[in-house]
Amino acid sequence: MAINKVFLFVPNIIGYARFLFYLIAFICHSLGSWQLCIGFYAFAFILDEFDGRAARAYNQSSNFGAALDMVADRSATAGFCLILAQLYPQYLLFFIGAIALDISSHYYLIYATGMLGLGSHKDSSEWTNNGLMRLYYGNKTFMDLLILGNELFYILLYFNFYLTGGEFTINDFNLDVWQLLLIFCLPIYLLKQSTNILQLQSAAQEIAKIDLNDRH
Repeated sequence: MAINKVFLFVPNIIGYARFLFYLIAFICHSLGSWQLCIGFYAFAFILDEFDGRAARAYNQSSNFGAALDMVADRSATAGFCLILAQLYPQYLLFFIGAIALDISSHYYLIYATGMLGLGSHKDSSEWTNNGLMRLYYGNKTFMDLLILGNELFYILLYFNFYLTGGEFTINDFNLDVWQLLLIFCLPIYLLKQSTNILQLQSAAQEIAKIDLNDRH
């Protein structure tokens, strides 16, 4: 039986490579090589920028590719949060909450997108009434900034566990370079979590609205 050519689209091959590099990163962490873990994880994250470019360059955008990209992102974030929960057991509930919010908000958004008959979850800027959500899905630069800040916050937490940098004193508080960078990224991280909450709320309301109209 012939293989569906969609599976061999260039952006989808990049997606498979991302999965592989994320898996290698997690294996490296389990084997005690944190440097290789963060290296492979960061490389896989950077590749996310190129699958979209490849889809546009080769005219190979596909629903399968969009789903693959979404699953790769959610799986990677969940896996890395589990690693951080292992490193920072006192914040276990925080990381559990972050995983649950990330997965549930994107699932609801995808579900609402399908019910509305839209081609992509990024088209949600057309139906949401929330200004932040419209900005997030309507402005790629803003979206990329929040996604980068979100991942960078987790990566810095990983570095903070294994490395110590030069110390700074701010109002009698001693902070090393990683902690200072974490404080800098924290507002962007919190803003990204806010978009997840609003995304979940907007999608849930839209689904319930469709249910209500169907009942009528």
